[in-house]
Amino acid sequence: MRTARILGTLALVLLLALPAAAQERQRKKGKRPQLSTMSRAMLLVQRLREALDGMDLTAQQQQQVEQVRAELRPQLEEVLEKLRDLLTEEQRQAAEDAVRKAREAGKKGRAFFVAVETAVKLTDEQREKVNKLGQQTLKLSRQMVKKIMGVLTPEQQENLKKKLRPPRKKKTKGAAEKKQT
Repeated sequence: MRTARILGTLALVLLLALPAAAQERQRKKGKRPQLSTMSRAMLLVQRLREALDGMDLTAQQQQQVEQVRAELRPQLEEVLEKLRDLLTEEQRQAAEDAVRKAREAGKKGRAFFVAVETAVKLTDEQREKVNKLGQQTLKLSRQMVKKIMGVLTPEQQENLKKKLRPPRKKKTKGAAEKKQT
């Protein structure tokens, strides 16, 4: 039940805004579309959760990590509720549909958030408010990472830093061959 609620909240967070037309222009230029501040914050939270799930934490560390999450959860939920209130019912439905379709398509990480952002068409006023909420969410996300880092050993901290970095695109074979010549 809690997971469903979190996923539902995540779906609403994903209702963030980059206009589809701007994304198409960027794609045509060969650039990846920029994620909104809110999506970047949620992507950080997602990567943190996945990284921590894959780490070998002691029982005490697990308890401390859960305390950090519990401490910041009400603040995050408050911001997400404000986000939800900004959206119209149609926008919420579009986001939920986009989340479902992205999951069915197996999209993860950045591609998942781009798909959802594209589906929600925010007004300029909504976009401005969402960006302010995104700043708050990013600040809380970074605060969570910092507190969790304090719980980890230096080796675990290094491991977590590596896992939180966005994956780099692999160079194509042709580009690697050109460098060698």
